[in-house]
Amino acid sequence: MLFCCLAFIIASNANAAKQLPVPRFAAIKFNEVNARTGPASDCPIEWVFVKKGEPVEIVAEYGHWRKIRDIASEGGWVHSSVLSGKRSVVVTAKGTSPLLEGIAEYKKIVVYLEQNIRCVLQKCKKDWCKIDCKSHKGWISRKALWGVYPDEHP
Repeated sequence: MLFCCLAFIIASNANAAKQLPVPRFAAIKFNEVNARTGPASDCPIEWVFVKKGEPVEIVAEYGHWRKIRDIASEGGWVHSSVLSGKRSVVVTAKGTSPLLEGIAEYKKIVVYLEQNIRCVLQKCKKDWCKIDCKSHKGWISRKALWGVYPDEHP
């Protein structure tokens, strides 16, 4: 009995150490993911995500369930297994945004990105984020993106 109690305490402490902050960003892992009205598989489907890699914000947790929302604030509860830690972002700046070779506004422009394009997030340094958009890689102003917090360093 004592062994079981100790094992539970040790497991609880290990799980507590693994807890990630809420809110945080993640991405949809599959091409079709059902978001439900509550944190259980028997709750009605509220929304269906249909694109793998779509960035979402985790706003609450309940066991293995995550309450998520997308850039349009659509979402619901999904099982943690349908989310990926591989981050993606949405270019939100109006018009076009320059994707640069390096960190600084005077660097060579690789390509101009249209609003609402989805890209893979590589990393961020200060006010700049390195992203991968289809066949183009480069740096973009953090302010032009949804899917990364102002003070975050992924």
